[in-house]
Amino acid sequence: MSEFDFDAELKKVKEYEEYAAEQPENLYPIEDWDMQITMPTWTLDRMIPAKSIGMLFGPSNSGKSHLICDVITSMMIGEDQWQGHAMQSGDVVLFSESQGHILARLKAYLGYKGKPKTNALYALPTKALEVHQVESLGKWMQKLPNPPMMIVFDTLATMFSFEENDNKEASKLIKRIEDHIVPNLDPSGCVVIVHHTSKASEGRSARGASALIGNIDWSINVQWEKDIEKTVARWDKDRWRIIDHSPQWAGQGHRVPVNFTNGQAEVMILDWEEFSEDAVEVAKELRKEVEMDAMKAKVAEAVRLARKPIFIHTNTRARIPAGCVPFRLSDVVDNTRNVPAMIEYIKDSFAWEPVYTPKGIEVGINVVGGQNP
Repeated sequence: MSEFDFDAELKKVKEYEEYAAEQPENLYPIEDWDMQITMPTWTLDRMIPAKSIGMLFGPSNSGKSHLICDVITSMMIGEDQWQGHAMQSGDVVLFSESQGHILARLKAYLGYKGKPKTNALYALPTKALEVHQVESLGKWMQKLPNPPMMIVFDTLATMFSFEENDNKEASKLIKRIEDHIVPNLDPSGCVVIVHHTSKASEGRSARGASALIGNIDWSINVQWEKDIEKTVARWDKDRWRIIDHSPQWAGQGHRVPVNFTNGQAEVMILDWEEFSEDAVEVAKELRKEVEMDAMKAKVAEAVRLARKPIFIHTNTRARIPAGCVPFRLSDVVDNTRNVPAMIEYIKDSFAWEPVYTPKGIEVGINVVGGQNP
């Protein structure tokens, strides 16, 4: 008869107790709700809840890392607000796929803000961890001198090895982060996932399984807006919706000098400020006006240099009279949709005479003089 193994039996009892505690019959309370609810504390006031998981997503080279660098820098120097919103500062853990580049950019932001670093930054390369290794990552966080205020995974695809188009795997990853990363944050801290967008959405939706967005607490979409030549970050998802609008910020690029161990170079940063759709529309209109003025100047120069008279065909339904060689405005104007507006500009700016077909139908104009004073 074999000797009784007390330790093995004790282990079996413990495993059974843990198993039983997770079963629905023992897991859920049966008390009625007492109608009490507590508003969350915040990493960023009324926008990023403490103990939350959020996502910063956008196309490649849209400015995602610039936005996160600005927030991280504010935490590193101990600022108590970001863009007018109260913020909790503290130590930051940053996993990045481009270590050298991201550190140079962070140093540029620190130099631009002009304040000393007061909180720690743990800058580490992404490692393509398996989902089951998230638990071990949480144990590593417990070794840090202080629980971090923020942990950033830049990017999701290079930090974790999983099938991002599989909802089951995506949900499992987010759950592991909730169970093992979030508890090891500062009580006011948060998790930030940086992710790319799908090509089909033209940069407006995060790539991969719907569970990636469905299971997080908040998200910010970052886009390059060519009409205003700025990077724009828009608040995309907010479970609490406490503020009465979806804020957005615009980043204007400029270069600042950075001292390296082996020399000096200028590094691009973005200067962020709160922005609005009205400002976007105003900027677009101003840009259109500038482009229209440049087009008018180009047309005026072409007409002024051409030998007079210049025939311009204005009625496409009527045939060009014999002997008339049309001046091709389409060769001067980049967008042919603007040709009618340029014809009106020429009429307002130069001396001209109408040209008729033998049947008396106006077919175009002859520009006969120079530009009006």
